[in-house]
Amino acid sequence: MKDMYDVTIIGGGTTGLYSAFYSGMRDLKTKVIEYQPDFGGKVSFFYPEKKIYDVGGFPGVSGEDLVANVEEQALSVQPKLVTGKKIKSIEKLDDGSFVLTADDGEAHFSKTVLIASGLGTFEMEPLQVLGRAHYDGKHIHYTIRNLKQYTGKKVAVISQNRVGIDWSLALEKVAEEVHVINRGKEFKAVYEQDLEKLEASSVHIHKNKAVEELVGDGVTLTGVVLQDGMELEVDHILVYEGLNIEKSLYDQWGLETEKGRIPVGTDMCSNIDGMFIAGDAAIYPSKTMLIASGFNEAMAAVNSAAVFLDPKAKGQVYSTVIYKHLE
Repeated sequence: MKDMYDVTIIGGGTTGLYSAFYSGMRDLKTKVIEYQPDFGGKVSFFYPEKKIYDVGGFPGVSGEDLVANVEEQALSVQPKLVTGKKIKSIEKLDDGSFVLTADDGEAHFSKTVLIASGLGTFEMEPLQVLGRAHYDGKHIHYTIRNLKQYTGKKVAVISQNRVGIDWSLALEKVAEEVHVINRGKEFKAVYEQDLEKLEASSVHIHKNKAVEELVGDGVTLTGVVLQDGMELEVDHILVYEGLNIEKSLYDQWGLETEKGRIPVGTDMCSNIDGMFIAGDAAIYPSKTMLIASGFNEAMAAVNSAAVFLDPKAKGQVYSTVIYKHLE
């Protein structure tokens, strides 16, 4: 027998996770499907180490801590969380419900769908070195998530981009030794002050060099060999060499789009009854592309889904009332 959910959220970034919390708070049976192996979306990938100052209630919070808090909040209402699944098709059935089919053929059934998957999926450009697969995820990383794991370690950052400089400077605060390896002559998309901070740091800078070989026993990484023969002792490698971006499938799902985004009103309803939008995927007049905006849109989308499922449902609810028993 198929397992039917009230709300299935596509996308496990901050907007998707908050949508899951609010949906669960409204007593809706909720599932979140995220194509990456972990939750957090762009915040986890692009600025986990940076402080965010424009989210209400946080004078300053790192991206990593914000994701951890939103995930903890979502888990408090016990949604079904699914990772490593990319939704390839959405079909509306005769009874008005939806079947969402993942890239592995697995089917997910839901009465409504909330899209919080941004402008499409992305994958980091992998390190092009023989034997990489032995160390991916354990010693080779494509985000600086969980900065504490590098405490007292020797780390190499491979990047031509400003992201590599940012990561190197963040790692300098915890790691024993940091190398930044740039296969080009200069760093791209950087400001002068970025270069000044890097030059003034203890980070070892290697330009016009690339990693030729990994040193280790196939389980534990111990170093890298550069193309000029130089060997560096390394416990971890962080790589930022660009993104492979896959365009969203919104058009194929029958959704109206405008420059890759889905037009909505203040109720976050799409052109398909039962499908709601929140976060970067949504577009409307004066739209702001901020984390905090996604939280507000998540609440509006879930409220619309609740009324769609039950026209007698309240248009909004108050946590102070729902959780009054906890006071």
